[in-house]
Amino acid sequence: MKSYKLYLFDLDGTLIDSDRMLIETFRELYAKYRPDYHPDDSYIIQFSGPQITETLSKEFPDRDLKEMLNEYRSRSTKYYDKYVRLFPYVKEMLEKMSEKGTLFAVITNKHKGPTEYTYKLLDLEKLNIFSICADDVINYKPAPDGILKAIEHFDVKNKAEVIYIGDCYTDYITAKNAGVDFGYISWSPRPIKGEMKVDVLIESFEKFTGEIC
Repeated sequence: MKSYKLYLFDLDGTLIDSDRMLIETFRELYAKYRPDYHPDDSYIIQFSGPQITETLSKEFPDRDLKEMLNEYRSRSTKYYDKYVRLFPYVKEMLEKMSEKGTLFAVITNKHKGPTEYTYKLLDLEKLNIFSICADDVINYKPAPDGILKAIEHFDVKNKAEVIYIGDCYTDYITAKNAGVDFGYISWSPRPIKGEMKVDVLIESFEKFTGEIC
């Protein structure tokens, strides 16, 4: 596999599995605000990627967005602690990259507070992961702002030396908008679309770590 100077990762759906949390939270929201609507789980997990405010506006167009955002946050907390977990070998991968001095960061549409909570919950705090969250940029994914900000932070001059790794179409478009390579995790339940050009297909993070470290 091609070697890169800077490895950028999406968070939800890529490093952490938060799909069950998402499903249970939206099931509660639908039960209260759209009781006659019962979408499949496969529909709900597509909400991982876009900014949550966009999804809430689309799913509950007749409700006040601020109210729905508060509802989402208050209801998701109990499911977050219960269901969110790291994908296999994520911690080991990040630890090895850190030990080796490999440059890496997280670019996420999650806000800074929930992102920091995630690191604490999953015992990643000590890695001091450089993260660019939704509240760190003017335009969130699929805009390239987060990736470009990370490139500037690490002073990488050549975009050909940067890869953004994600699990969905939003991540793919983000990488393309930023002009960097795209890495896709093969176990994602959000399948790649026909027009998506995957530069690196990641079969497991253990194998991936062996290739880059």
